[in-house]
Amino acid sequence: MIGELNQRARLLACVMTPDGGGGYSESWNTVASLWTRIEPQSGDDVYGPAAVESRVRHTLIIRRNSVVAAGQRLAIGTRTFRIHAVLSDGGDYVTLDCEELP
Repeated sequence: MIGELNQRARLLACVMTPDGGGGYSESWNTVASLWTRIEPQSGDDVYGPAAVESRVRHTLIIRRNSVVAAGQRLAIGTRTFRIHAVLSDGGDYVTLDCEELP
């Protein structure tokens, strides 16, 4: 299985910084670097009042890492994936249910 983790990814966590005016600015900082395998799962189009948006869901497989949590993101090259769920069977690997961001 380890040889199938062939994509280098950066794990990103959201950081909220006060802007001095009572609000916050959002940024995404790298908290870990890891290897992953991408498996496309499904895609659909969402129709809104002004545009059509495509959504593509993927399963990403990584080695177990206690830092990974739902709500974080993975960046692989120019692609970014939002982590919706972290699924574990207690083994050495973790499955991430993700959506690719436009």
